[in-house]
Amino acid sequence: MAVSNKPKLEFYRFQLDHKADGYKTFRDFAVDNLGISATSSNKDIFKKIFEYFMNAPEKDFAKNEQLKKVFTWIDDPSINIHHDKKPSINTSSYTISGVINGGRYSDDSILSDVTNKKQSRKLKRDNSVLKYYYIFLYIPVDYSEGFMMIHSNNSEDTITNLMRTYIAKLFKRGDYRKPIFEKFCPKSFQDEFRKGATISNFNFKTTIVNDIPGDDPFLFQLDGYDVSITISPKNKKMDFGDCGKTLMAFFSKGAFRGHKETNELNKFDKIKVSTKNEKTKSSNTFEWNSRDKEFTPVVYLDNRVKMSDNNTPDFVDLKRFCIELFNGQILPEIRPDLNIGYVD
Repeated sequence: MAVSNKPKLEFYRFQLDHKADGYKTFRDFAVDNLGISATSSNKDIFKKIFEYFMNAPEKDFAKNEQLKKVFTWIDDPSINIHHDKKPSINTSSYTISGVINGGRYSDDSILSDVTNKKQSRKLKRDNSVLKYYYIFLYIPVDYSEGFMMIHSNNSEDTITNLMRTYIAKLFKRGDYRKPIFEKFCPKSFQDEFRKGATISNFNFKTTIVNDIPGDDPFLFQLDGYDVSITISPKNKKMDFGDCGKTLMAFFSKGAFRGHKETNELNKFDKIKVSTKNEKTKSSNTFEWNSRDKEFTPVVYLDNRVKMSDNNTPDFVDLKRFCIELFNGQILPEIRPDLNIGYVD
């Protein structure tokens, strides 16, 4: 599979945060901020939240100037080949799922037809090449914590951060502070990936800007640079489950000395560990969650859902996979207070 397009699932939990009262449900939020009556049914409340979520992408674009990315909904089946998979709701399970359109903008680019180069045209900086992404949201009206599952590809070809900031902004309103997103992964995946895994390497990656000396005319043209540090234990049999956190604590004490400042490895933007399993002949990647001091496995979709010849997931099969995963493993973990039901 090409590294440039390696579809995966990412999982997050987020909690409402009321300034005066630590515990408020999504029903409370809707009544307080969305102009809906407190006597409305839970289904009507959830429909209102869905309308609130879809307002920006249906009318125009949900845009993030800092990330230079947008997501939207192109309501034209002659252009949008997944028009029939528009995000929709299940009012009995408080879930939103479907395929949206998103991508980068602000790049000087050329759009070309590989079968006819004469059809090439310039893309302006306010143009965006929109791709397809599957999202799954759980926003329980009777609870204070939500959940997001989103399909993404490589670090550049993703709208994960855009979606996180968009949802955080939605629920930062009135007396509600911005909710904090926390990385999450079902225990079954964690157990699956850890069992029998040995450590291949640790990788620390970050981007450094404003750290370039100005005397050399060549270096002056460089406005930033990426630093990637890979550390590979010589003992290839080191068990990930037993040694992972210990080695992480040891290696992360190191630092990279730039031109003007020293950057500690434990504060790098992305920290990962790669593992191998000799019995299953598989390789996996875990991301370091610096807040929870835990490794979170990266859940790649290959061999889990049907894929097209260009490594794009079959969105119908991906929906099936996500619903089964949510019902069977995620919901029991995030809502142990419920008698677990099933999403249609």
